[in-house]
Amino acid sequence: MYKEFYDFTTFPFTLTPDTEFLYPNESYKNCLSYLSYGLQREYGIIVMTGDIGAGKTFLLYTLIKKLDEKTHVAFIENPKLNTFEILQYVSKELNLEIIGKSKAEMLLNLKEFLSQHAMIKEKVILIIDEAQNLSIDTLEDLRLLTNFENSEKKLLQIILVGQLQLEEKLKLPEMKQLSQRVGFLCRLIPMDYDETKCYIEKRLAVAGVTYPVFTSQAIRQIFTYSKGLPRVINIMCDLALLFGFVDETREIGHTIINKVMQELHLYTPEQLRHRYIRPKRDTNVVHANGFMRPSRWALMTALVVFSLLGAWAILQNPLVSKTLKEYTTRSVQNPPVVMPHSPVPSEPPLLPHSPVSSEPPLLPYSPAFREQPASNR
Repeated sequence: MYKEFYDFTTFPFTLTPDTEFLYPNESYKNCLSYLSYGLQREYGIIVMTGDIGAGKTFLLYTLIKKLDEKTHVAFIENPKLNTFEILQYVSKELNLEIIGKSKAEMLLNLKEFLSQHAMIKEKVILIIDEAQNLSIDTLEDLRLLTNFENSEKKLLQIILVGQLQLEEKLKLPEMKQLSQRVGFLCRLIPMDYDETKCYIEKRLAVAGVTYPVFTSQAIRQIFTYSKGLPRVINIMCDLALLFGFVDETREIGHTIINKVMQELHLYTPEQLRHRYIRPKRDTNVVHANGFMRPSRWALMTALVVFSLLGAWAILQNPLVSKTLKEYTTRSVQNPPVVMPHSPVPSEPPLLPHSPVSSEPPLLPYSPAFREQPASNR
């Protein structure tokens, strides 16, 4: 729609993981190096985490593109599968002939495939995106797949990629054995302002732009609202370009970014505070009818005064006074009988729960884990 208006050769801010638009910021380069090094060292399990929209899937496609022809990859992007379904998916990705329908037969078939490729010095990698959605049982079954090994190396390497919840799941006591198999755990963090600026300029340059599109103030706003997350940056910039096309302007300034914020319902903490704090009521404001609204304390005081006056007027009535005197005399002569209360059986007190102390799992790159005997790993 707006591609011709800005003289773009392609749309610069699409959400598809096109490695042509790669901008390797510092965190991106570190995580890519960790994953590449872990595969080179033939670790059984490698973990990468990151916030939603941080660019984890984009990084995985970059990693796959760097692999050679002797590396076979099964990439699972929908992890809401049980172990048997994962085995079926992996077999299909690796072009394996599915022999039999039982889990045991599929495991034997996979092991034979891994052994054959290990003999000719070829690697097999299983990558699972959104791994925080995997159940505990499925994660445990994946750990058992790393038991496929020979005297030299692991026959299968697994890369688990997920949101930050994956880190918490790996700290559970039942995940201790899997955590000890992790060779590397890296986290992809959002970009800072300078990286956000370079990221936007890089994508515009790939799209063939030779002039500045976003003003410095607009880029500052984009960074503030997106918090440096590439996916949010792409959404904001794409919508801003559309608004610029509608307004027939090639320069995207703060006014258009404000429109983008309203459209996406994004606000800074200061804006949220002003948006939702209820304004204080001015008690000195005169209403349209010319009278001031009485305060709450004045109303309460008037109510108490009228109540006391009403009670005094009632007591002055001779009939009420005589009846009250007779009732008081009768009550003194015949005092009421008070029955003792029977003890109410009480349940035994609840014992306090004893705290459950569990040490965090030892990660393989910690010194304590290196000191363990090899039989306990």
